[in-house]
Amino acid sequence: MKFISSFALAALTLSLFAASAQAQNAPLPNEISADLGSCSAELFVTGPDTKPVYGAKVTTHIQYGMMGIKKLDLSAYTDAQGHLKLTHLPLTLKKPLYIHVAKDDKEQIVSFKPESECEAKFKVVLY
Repeated sequence: MKFISSFALAALTLSLFAASAQAQNAPLPNEISADLGSCSAELFVTGPDTKPVYGAKVTTHIQYGMMGIKKLDLSAYTDAQGHLKLTHLPLTLKKPLYIHVAKDDKEQIVSFKPESECEAKFKVVLY
């Protein structure tokens, strides 16, 4: 009986180890969370040749709370498919949220208004 329980314990340990190794090899989702609400902005960044731009820096400055006294800066990079998702953005803002997308000497600015479109998708072309 001890042999069976030892074998079961060893099998359980091995399966947990394999599951954790798989989780470490899984690609991380390319998103960044503001933890301020339920809205999101999804960006697909391409060059003028319509190929995805890897490593484009995406930044934004969020002012929220009473009189916009609280501030949050977000910054992340696009993945190999030129994709990045900003999640949990606030629904109500005093001003539009400007999202800056830059790579090398090229830059574009996207205006996000969560009141009119909470789940927005943007195609950004860097010229």
